[in-house]
Amino acid sequence: MRIKTADVAMPNTSPDWEADPALNLRVVGEHEHRFAEFRAKVRAAGEQWSGTRPAGLTELLCAAAADDPELLQLARAGAQLLEDFLDGLSCTAALPPSGDLAADLIDGKAVPHGVLGRLAPGYVVVISEQRDVRLQELDLHGVLRTTRSGLLVLLVPDRDTDLLDKITTRLMGGTRWVATARRPVAELEDAYTEATEVLRLVAAGCRPAGTYALTDVLVEQAIASNAQVAGRLAEIIRPVRENQVLWETLVALVHADFNRNQAARDLFVHRSTMDYRLQRIAKITGWDPAGGHGAQLLRAALFADAVA
Repeated sequence: MRIKTADVAMPNTSPDWEADPALNLRVVGEHEHRFAEFRAKVRAAGEQWSGTRPAGLTELLCAAAADDPELLQLARAGAQLLEDFLDGLSCTAALPPSGDLAADLIDGKAVPHGVLGRLAPGYVVVISEQRDVRLQELDLHGVLRTTRSGLLVLLVPDRDTDLLDKITTRLMGGTRWVATARRPVAELEDAYTEATEVLRLVAAGCRPAGTYALTDVLVEQAIASNAQVAGRLAEIIRPVRENQVLWETLVALVHADFNRNQAARDLFVHRSTMDYRLQRIAKITGWDPAGGHGAQLLRAALFADAVA
């Protein structure tokens, strides 16, 4: 079947034709019934189509064409044209469907090539519990922003180290935790997962306020991934857990990074009171929180109790 100009009934330029030319274009003559049946089969196949991309579309259209060689040729050409069109459309789209580019990137959603081409090669995912911090005074050109589960999430181009330092300092504010993870733009879903895990480990370990990356919590990560070790560590401070005063003292000491003077101020107690409580902790656990090794083990045990 050859579709020539003479074989096609061309409509006039009425408004109906301009609105939907597909309803007016038809093959006339001896091939009209044949082509109409083919279109009906294609429409029926489309009603059952469940895919989102034209993979397998050629085979489906060829099945509708049955064994008609001319319709088979038409089906192959039409499927190829549609695939080319959809590929071009995906490259020129301006924004992802959600309109929240940062959220799409950390969720691992497909982003149009045209958008990816305008992004930095890599980003640092920055997560903070502080959502209302004033960042307007900073030049945030190129920084992407969203929120997730009550947390502020920023994607900072990794080449802009000065801006990253300014942002994390502002977010930390001397009293908060900030977690970071660095990845190429195509791996930001993994970076977000890593940063949230860092923030969880830092909070469970009662770390001092600051900016943390995975390398800062490797001990905590190792403990959390081994239930047997975590259980044995938690058992060490079980007697402390049963004494509210000693427990609050140990938590304050760890939070102050084992600065006894600072811990005493945080608890509003005299330094001698703090020393007496630490001696009691050493006696019932067998590990001295004022010593280097004892401090490390009790910090680990406190973390293990939090994640147990």
